[in-house]
Amino acid sequence: MSLLVHYALKTPEDHAAQITAMETLVAGLKSEGVAGCNYSCFSTDNPTAFVGLLEFDDDAGKQAFLGSAAFASYRDTVGPTFANPPQTTEITAIASTRSAAGS
Repeated sequence: MSLLVHYALKTPEDHAAQITAMETLVAGLKSEGVAGCNYSCFSTDNPTAFVGLLEFDDDAGKQAFLGSAAFASYRDTVGPTFANPPQTTEITAIASTRSAAGS
């Protein structure tokens, strides 16, 4: 299971803080040892628009992410800066040059 997430900020002035928050989220997930998920964050050419890619091994990985302290902190920190709630689309991998875990 994978999710494509689109984030829109209220103002471009929140751009740097969003980048810091995403870096902190990823570092927190790593330090917590949240297993079964991979989270990649991307900025776009629009300073208010960001994209996230969440890849879960299974529902347990998704729940580990959603229940993590790192995600709770991220949500509390940046939630007020979002223009709207993040939009998510469930996606399915078809092909990738990315190596599988353990390869």
